[in-house]
Amino acid sequence: MKMMVNTGTSILQAFYEKKGSTLKDEYRQSAAVAFMDLKDMQKLSLRSRDKIKVKSEWGEVVLYVDVSYDAPHEGMVFIPKGPWANIIISPETYCCNIPTYKGIPVEIVKTDEDVLLLSQLMNKTYNKYNLNNNQLSEKPFYKKRRGIND
Repeated sequence: MKMMVNTGTSILQAFYEKKGSTLKDEYRQSAAVAFMDLKDMQKLSLRSRDKIKVKSEWGEVVLYVDVSYDAPHEGMVFIPKGPWANIIISPETYCCNIPTYKGIPVEIVKTDEDVLLLSQLMNKTYNKYNLNNNQLSEKPFYKKRRGIND
C-alpha cells in the first residue's frame, strides 16, 4: 500500500533515550513503530504489534505497527524520529543540515521478518558494532569512566 510517512519525537521514545536504553528492547518497542490509521491497518489485515516492511526510495526497514492516537488520517504514517526512521529518509539536507523528515512516500507490506534491535540495525545497515548481537542487545553502550578516587 502506498502511503506518506511523517516523523517526529514521541514521548515514549524520548523517555527511553534519556534513560539510556537505546540498545534495549524497550527502546525498540517504542521507536521501531509505525502508527497508522485503523482503516489503513484493516486494508492490510494488520493488528497492533504486527510487523510491516516500510520501503522508500532510500531504503527499507521492518517495524511494528500500531493504531495511531491521532486518527483519522488515512494514507499517513507516523514513525518516531530515530535510527529506524533514518533508514527510509532522504540523506539530502538541501543546504540546511537537516534531512527531510516529513512527506516521505513509502510502500508498506505486512511481513514476518524480525524488527531488529538497534545494534542489529546498525550492523546490518552501516556494518557498525560488528560483534555478536548477544554481546550488545541488552548491555549499556558506554563504560563508566573511573574517577580520580576510584
